[in-house]
Amino acid sequence: MTNERTSLLGSTPDSTITKVDWDGKEDPANPLNWSKSHKWGHVAKVSFLTFLVPLGATMFAPALLSVAKDLGNKNETLTSLTLTIHILGWTLGPLAAAPLSEIYGRWTTYTYSNILYTIFTIACALSPNVAWLLVFRFLAGVVGSTPLAIGGGTISDLIPVQERGFALSLYMFGPILGPTVGPVVGGFLTQSLSWRWIFWVLTLLYASVTAVQILYTRETFPATILGCKAKKLRESTGCPILCSILDDGLPRTQIFRRATIRPAKMTFLSPINLIISLVSAYFNGALFLLLATFPTIFTVEYGFSPSQVGIAFIGFGLGNVVGLTCFTLTSDRLIRSRLRKGTLKPEDRLVPVLAACPLLGTGFLWYGWSARLHMHWIVPIIGSAFIGMGNVLFFSAIIGYLIDAFTIHAASAIAANIVIRSIGGALLPLVGKSLYSSLLWGWGSTVLGLVGLLMAPIMTLLYVYGGTIRKKYATIIL
Repeated sequence: MTNERTSLLGSTPDSTITKVDWDGKEDPANPLNWSKSHKWGHVAKVSFLTFLVPLGATMFAPALLSVAKDLGNKNETLTSLTLTIHILGWTLGPLAAAPLSEIYGRWTTYTYSNILYTIFTIACALSPNVAWLLVFRFLAGVVGSTPLAIGGGTISDLIPVQERGFALSLYMFGPILGPTVGPVVGGFLTQSLSWRWIFWVLTLLYASVTAVQILYTRETFPATILGCKAKKLRESTGCPILCSILDDGLPRTQIFRRATIRPAKMTFLSPINLIISLVSAYFNGALFLLLATFPTIFTVEYGFSPSQVGIAFIGFGLGNVVGLTCFTLTSDRLIRSRLRKGTLKPEDRLVPVLAACPLLGTGFLWYGWSARLHMHWIVPIIGSAFIGMGNVLFFSAIIGYLIDAFTIHAASAIAANIVIRSIGGALLPLVGKSLYSSLLWGWGSTVLGLVGLLMAPIMTLLYVYGGTIRKKYATIIL
């Protein structure tokens, strides 16, 4: 125990408790001090998982008619629900995954969620009827949301603030690539083999990642690592007064209860979190609405065949890539500059958002009116590229901000954001159908675009005054 940095607490009954901390700034047990290969290997695993999550959601889309026929389902609503119910699970999963990861650690949460996802996916592959499929698709969505909920927390554990831009780019690449690749792979598997093979392929992929998780990764959450260190020291020294410096001394039940309600408190008791979550929900819903209009606009307005509609997604995909590249090249450079000047604050992560809101608003206006005026088909595709670029800049910056602002509780902050964001993604497309029916492509997209542009001054105010507001409510939400 000679190398432990310890501290004694006040003159309270707890004054005999000795706090166990890292063995100095260079302690190799601290994930921030791991080798680059080890740290980036963990980041790569998380990024691959965030790719598999939307892949599993969208691979199933081309198989809907085959599933309905094979399972004897004639209810179109139930058929559509087999696709969307997986995403519905994302609104519940983060509420459990985030607090569990902060109580039991990231490794345990990843491992058990991966195992459960594999089991539920096997159950989907063996589905004898639609009810069975709905139940296990939902459960797979609940546990499958874990990397989306706590992946940002893992990056916070491993990567110093001035290097997180590239890590966040890798983390965001999966959710961008997954929805693009999913329908292509799912369509091929359904046509060449069977819709059930979609789930067998997912089972194989998740089983492989789970094996890597168990054999080659370890815990990254500082509170869990120091807690284990203190426990080993108590056992080896027989000294019962040793505990982690991150241990607040509360009973496990109280810790669990507090961690479980923390995402809700972060959402509703912090003006910063609430505003960011609502803006995220709007843009996420508008994005899903945009993607839902592609088949109609390009088949009805431009006469594309179903196979040619895929071309329409190229602009959006390229915009995502450009946005991701811009974020990667500028984010860490900006943070390092502010760090050298001694002016770094979490709100510096919001700088890309100030460009993202105008890009998204302008993109919707461009896309809608070019389709309404029946300009050449490349024009609305270019408009969708602006939306794709703004999409990546916005959500990458938001995740980075939540990580830097809430540090050890970043997973809970991100979980709260994902839940509200997912609700927006589910509800706005439903309202949007009637919006476009009433106002047509031009004015319907004008509404979406103007609301997006109005988000720019709101986010500017958060950038300027966010630090003051955040500090005011810091103790309330934790």
